[in-house]
Amino acid sequence: MTPERPLLTIVIPTYQALDLIPQCIDSIRAALGCSLGSTVLVTVQDGRSQDGIVDYVRNLAIPGITIASEQDSGIYDAMNKAVQQASTPWIYFLGADDQLLPDFVKVLPLLNDLSAIYYGSVVFTSDRRRYDGRFSPLKLVFRNICHQAIFYPTRLLAAHPYQTKYSIKADWAANIILMSSYAFRYVDYSVALYNNENGMSRMHEDVIFNSDRNRLFRHAFGFTYYLLSATAPLITRIYHRLSRHQR
Repeated sequence: MTPERPLLTIVIPTYQALDLIPQCIDSIRAALGCSLGSTVLVTVQDGRSQDGIVDYVRNLAIPGITIASEQDSGIYDAMNKAVQQASTPWIYFLGADDQLLPDFVKVLPLLNDLSAIYYGSVVFTSDRRRYDGRFSPLKLVFRNICHQAIFYPTRLLAAHPYQTKYSIKADWAANIILMSSYAFRYVDYSVALYNNENGMSRMHEDVIFNSDRNRLFRHAFGFTYYLLSATAPLITRIYHRLSRHQR
């Protein structure tokens, strides 16, 4: 009998995240159990932090959990580096301020088509709301699939690396491009607790992505989606205003 080959790598990009990583790792251990180190590997992809996180992770000496610390130009550069080093057929990204949920392991047996991208839902830390079910190109115009919900074939993501010119929404740009060419298969599980309260995307705008977004949709899905993308911000503002009035 041959030993079980690891199926998936969880990548945690970090910088100065020592205060966050213990709870994140605890959630991974609780969710994965004996799958950690056999079916699932964990790589902490650190950007040369000076807060002691490297020694902390190494001193845990948990089989299946490793840390790589090297200079990067931001979170998406770190994620690209981890993809290039991954040895498993599947890859998944989790923030240091996020946590795995128990249903994560239920997705693993479903990852059987390396030409498709699988995704579930996440749960927001702010209000425990589930986000956000099944996506279509139309829904992607108005909101993104959290990367904490997505299981990517490693080779596919290596061939389509994140564009690091997008500082905050490179994952949205990637999903636009990938959804035009690959099947996105929804699995009805909540796989992660997503910190939506104080991340970079809540405090900063991705100006370059906002400028390119309409063009990305036109290139991926045609002129109708270009028009939809161009009007999406206005439609979204009207929707939120009406929603507030109805409360």
